[in-house]
Amino acid sequence: MNDLDMVRDLRSEVRQSEANDLHRARRRLLATVAPEPPARRVRRTVLRVAAMGALGVTITAGVTMVQSLGTNDRGNGIASAPAWLSVANAETLAKHATAAAADQTDVYPRADQWIYAKWDSYTSPKLMPEAAVPPVGGGKTGSRKTVETWIRGDGEERAMRDEVSKTIKRRRDGADPRLRFDPAYLRSLPLEPSALLERLKKDTSEIPLPEARAVSHQIMSILEEGAPAARLRAALYTVLSRLDDVGVETVRDLLGRQGVAIYTHDDEGVRQEVIIDPNTFVLLGARRIYVGGVKAPSPYYSGLPKGEVIASRARVSVGIVDDAGDIP
Repeated sequence: MNDLDMVRDLRSEVRQSEANDLHRARRRLLATVAPEPPARRVRRTVLRVAAMGALGVTITAGVTMVQSLGTNDRGNGIASAPAWLSVANAETLAKHATAAAADQTDVYPRADQWIYAKWDSYTSPKLMPEAAVPPVGGGKTGSRKTVETWIRGDGEERAMRDEVSKTIKRRRDGADPRLRFDPAYLRSLPLEPSALLERLKKDTSEIPLPEARAVSHQIMSILEEGAPAARLRAALYTVLSRLDDVGVETVRDLLGRQGVAIYTHDDEGVRQEVIIDPNTFVLLGARRIYVGGVKAPSPYYSGLPKGEVIASRARVSVGIVDDAGDIP
């Protein structure tokens, strides 16, 4: 018998280690090791200029690190910057939303039905009276109120009721047809992201903005106002993830709910956000925040401190009803 045969014979008499044994041994070893003090976090600001706005972004190993504008628990006032938060990038968000939407059935209202939404809205009292961002439903700046909206399935009519007047105001849809977000328009959009991007480029071609900016603003409007079904919503996230001037960040909405903000900037120093539920990928709300950083800021925002929440709204409920005035 040679030495190798002897080793094989001896080894055959010993019980071989199993995975559970190794895991338990590893836990015992780690338990005896004193944890090292956490490394000091160093905050850095990296400015990434995009189109006509500046995004404070740092990208490391495929994860977007964004300086949090933050918010207080009510989502209004000054958006602070308490820490750097590691959040999923837009591409990851889109992939998760696509996977979640795969088994869902798209539901849109009939042409004679309506999409209902209830909103909690806020506008900053520091806005100039002639500011071009009026409160949702009208009224004075600095207000906090509840507003209900209805959009008919064929896109031909809208209605609104606020908590002050209690009266339902109907109007025929006179909105710019290049910025549609009614159910009939949404059902006409392709679900394949590349085809969707080309369609949105065509639909926004006459808007006097750079192409990517026009597309991102159209998508933000659709997400905020249009209540797209799950598969279209995921496709819209995918298109946004392919645009250079879009970022994501963890924030809280007007009701204090934690979500993921998809944001872009306009040429007046304002950051526009739609806030998404990270579990269901539906809309929680939207905000407009003054961030400055432009060469020629709008006089409407004169005197506003950076981080001021200009306007914020949270969607309390949404559903399909048979007529304006009905509630799901």
